[in-house]
Amino acid sequence: MLTPSRGRGGGIERYVDALEWAFTAQGVEYRRLDLQGSGPAAHARLLAQCRKQLRACDAPARLVVVHRALLPVASLLARERPACGISVVCHGTDVWGTRLRARHLVENYLMRSSRVRVVAVSSFTAGTLFESCPATILPPGLSQTWFGTLVSACADVQPRDPGVQLVTVFRLADWRDKGLPELLDAVDRLGQPDVRLVVCGSGKPSVELQRLVSAHGFCTLRSGLTNDELALQLAAADLFVLATRTRFGRTAYGEGFGLVLLEAQVAGTPVIAPAHGGSHDAYVDGITGLAPADESAEALRSVLDELTRHPEQLAQMSKQAADWARQCFAPEKYASLAVARLL
Repeated sequence: MLTPSRGRGGGIERYVDALEWAFTAQGVEYRRLDLQGSGPAAHARLLAQCRKQLRACDAPARLVVVHRALLPVASLLARERPACGISVVCHGTDVWGTRLRARHLVENYLMRSSRVRVVAVSSFTAGTLFESCPATILPPGLSQTWFGTLVSACADVQPRDPGVQLVTVFRLADWRDKGLPELLDAVDRLGQPDVRLVVCGSGKPSVELQRLVSAHGFCTLRSGLTNDELALQLAAADLFVLATRTRFGRTAYGEGFGLVLLEAQVAGTPVIAPAHGGSHDAYVDGITGLAPADESAEALRSVLDELTRHPEQLAQMSKQAADWARQCFAPEKYASLAVARLL
């Protein structure tokens, strides 16, 4: 399994964690090799490490590439005797961004090879790929441990304070692209003094982010949470909001799936998902969550208003969110699905 550099956090890192758990649960012997650094030299080192592992292998080996940028390395490894094909995972902006560089064109060419199985994390990403190559779908999943932590947090939640508590989670360096300014504007427009927002994230908050949060008395910033603390924060909220902005082109951005939406629902919290992108696979519209009509603060305010003014609807969606997410993304089901789609 060839993966991007370890320790960056975010959805791809958690996707890999779930795959490792799935392989172990299904009794699949695997080796994880991480790209160390960037540039041609780092890719050359990864190639050498993987080639050494393959040549020491007696049984056939499938090459699982967790990001398409590593596909050129895998295509060279596929010439080794034990190799029996490649599975490459495509996430989101790695396929819908417009990159006219030679490297991107090479990756597109390699993805059309009969020896390569293309796997997308959502139907949106698969649809983006359709004109160049068909793709099967393997959404992100949760390891048994993390799944259990989220379920336990839901059971451990203490009675909530009066009012409505919103929560959002992302890497703090991405606060603009995750739509925090629009979310704050939307809550302002609600005009409901009992609505509170907690912003959780990894990384050190910038001065600008701290200044933005401090300007809104209803907002609290929490960084560096442990998994247990994050699970409790998700479970304690009345509603989870992810307001990611979606754009194409050279600076493409967006949610390929939005794993944190799934995590919130497993913890028993309904969601408001981004207006665009691949997140529509991560919830059931009108049952476990909603999405605004567009990415404007006014559209987001409208959805927030609909849910925060109807607590009985929110309570029903909470139950439905937990039931759906825990049934459809049960770890044991995911483990067998991951092996079937990748191997």
